[in-house]
Order: sequence, then structure tokens, then C-alpha cells
Amino acid sequence: MRTYEALYIVAPDMDDDAIQAVAQGVEDLITSNGGTIARSEHWGRRKLAYEVKKHGEGYYVLLRFDAEPGVVKKLDTMFKLSESVIRFLILCLDARTLKLEIQQQHQREQEAEAAASRSREAGGDDDEDDDFDYAGAGRGRRRGRSDDDD
Repeated sequence: MRTYEALYIVAPDMDDDAIQAVAQGVEDLITSNGGTIARSEHWGRRKLAYEVKKHGEGYYVLLRFDAEPGVVKKLDTMFKLSESVIRFLILCLDARTLKLEIQQQHQREQEAEAAASRSREAGGDDDEDDDFDYAGAGRGRRRGRSDDDD
């Protein structure tokens, strides 16, 4: 099995129940053919950069799944035949990309853990700059305008 990522845009003129039905249909197609859903993200309605099939916005859904290549062909056919999906893209993620994502996630977790331990050690705000006026910080004095500056 390979790991895939599919991003598809559903027409905005559909109600929320119909959008959920489309998303459920896509997930059912994958799982009924032996695939597994790793992650499903509904990004919501967003403005498109340009009109697609006379629509200026769409409902975005990102799906990561593991499946055989035959399932992807069926999914591609389903997207092409569906009038509710106005645009889609299916990518096959290679091992190097997946490994990089795992490393980045691990690094973010370590940074968050280090930041949490630093804040626990600090015990709050110990800065002595509470009385500092930030209004004009970092700027020099303003020159007055005179008739000679023209």
C-alpha cells in the first residue's frame, strides 16, 4: 500500500449536509476497497484565486489515506464524474517526504517541550521593564518641518 493525499474542492452552492455526504462518499470508496483513512481535514469555504466552473469560492477537503493504486484510479474517476467536485488533486507521497514530516513533527514537539520547561523554570514575568514606555521606542526624534526643507 502507498500513502496518498487528496485535496478536493466541493461546489459552494451545496448545503453542509450535501458536502458531508460527498466527503463521506469519498471516504467510503477508499475504505470499501481496502484503504485506510489516516487524516481528514475540512478546511471550510475559501475564496478561489480564480473562477473554477463559474464558482468564486469552494469548500476545501484534505484527505490523507493509504491504498492500492487501483483505488486511486477509482477515486480519480469518481471526482471526474461528480458534478459537486469542481477541482481535485491526488498526490502519492514518497518515503522521503513522510520521513521529513515525522522529523519536523518530532522537532516541533521537542521545541514545545523546551519552551514549556523554560516557562516553568522562569516562574512568570521577572522582567524589570514594566515601567518602560514603548510608544516611541526605537525611533529617533522627529524633525520639525520648515520652509527650508523643500
